[in-house]
Amino acid sequence: MSGPKVVRIVTREELVAICEGQIAAFEAMVGSWERFGERNRCVDQQDIDQTRDRVRAMRALLAGDNFAEVQKRIPAEISFLKSDMDRRMNATADAAAVTRKRAHQLRRSAETLARSLRDKDLPVPEELSDPSRHSDEAIRKAISAAFSDLALAGSDGGISDRQRALADSLGVGEERTSLATWLEGQSGDFVDDPLVAALDRKLDELRIFDPEAATTFAARLDAVAAESGTRRGLLADSLTIELSAARREAVQKIEIRSELEGIRAEFTILGSQTAKERIRAIEQALATVTAKDELETALDEAKSALENLRNEQAMTLRRQAMLEGLAELGYEVRQGMETAWVEHGRVVLRNSKSPSHGVELGGNPESLLQIRTVAFDEPHRVTDRKGDVDAETAFCADFEGLQKRLAASGGKLSLVKALGIGATPVKIVPAMDSVSEPASTISHHSSRLT
Repeated sequence: MSGPKVVRIVTREELVAICEGQIAAFEAMVGSWERFGERNRCVDQQDIDQTRDRVRAMRALLAGDNFAEVQKRIPAEISFLKSDMDRRMNATADAAAVTRKRAHQLRRSAETLARSLRDKDLPVPEELSDPSRHSDEAIRKAISAAFSDLALAGSDGGISDRQRALADSLGVGEERTSLATWLEGQSGDFVDDPLVAALDRKLDELRIFDPEAATTFAARLDAVAAESGTRRGLLADSLTIELSAARREAVQKIEIRSELEGIRAEFTILGSQTAKERIRAIEQALATVTAKDELETALDEAKSALENLRNEQAMTLRRQAMLEGLAELGYEVRQGMETAWVEHGRVVLRNSKSPSHGVELGGNPESLLQIRTVAFDEPHRVTDRKGDVDAETAFCADFEGLQKRLAASGGKLSLVKALGIGATPVKIVPAMDSVSEPASTISHHSSRLT
């Protein structure tokens, strides 16, 4: 069919721009993932190298013009990094819970030994009497020394055979192993408060994403631990809700910042004056804005501006591709036609091989274009139905050539709707400079294709 038609065009240049933008967003997400991992010490250099290799793989796909593959894989890669952050967060929180439990056990063991030393009228070091004021290492050393003191005082049977055996085993090079064994043996004597443990876990999760926000909740957790009765449960419920909300907000702010960084990179690729102004606005937001709602506003504005700029660029590229392609096929493209197309919504090109006919391009390249064969209303023109049909038939081959040209460069010209040759009379247009002729003065011999 080579009568009036509606088409959609995508150029190689805009596909490259889209893919470069997606890769920039991916790189920004990788940067957030690396900072998260390094801050929480949950990624190593091998992890980082493998992730950067995936970025290089996307660039290799783009270099090979595998546009569809890039557009398919980038969202999956970003989704994977988000899931990986969540997985590493859980592992880090689990490790923090284990460390915290061991610290609790260590302090309780210190308190147990302090009582034993008092029972023996032996000096009690401050590391055992008030372990909360000392480091774990200092407490371990004090416990080791206390074992030795108890062993010397054990002739009266004041300590168990098991404790004496452990104390006797505390020799050079063996102290840490023996102490660890003893501490491990105490684990059954202590039961963590499940309510406090659950809150501790939520606080750990928040601390992983936003250490500063976590500090504001620490005192409230201590208050819950010190309370009893109904009030304790109410305080715990309230704190649970607020910790969960704070964690969600912390994660959302990380994701928003990552998106802003990606959009900033995309604006850098576009390189226009408008893009430079947007880059400055994004950088200011990243440097000064901390509230989630304000970050969301900055992100929405950046997204909207980017979409508008992309659309403007895409429409320019599509107009250029159509005009250049038709010029190669023998149609007369004159200076200013692209501007006329923007201003008037359409432009007419004369066919140098058949000067009595040409082609009209109209519509918005952002969505759909309209293409149709036209005849010029020149003096002494005689209606020539056969000539019009021949012109439409000839344009059939030209249209296929235009499709092949765009496909060869990586673009695509797809047919959305078309009428058959001769299905409607050829449109008659004035025989004048179509560059300067406003669309409103172009006469219609037949109805428009819609």
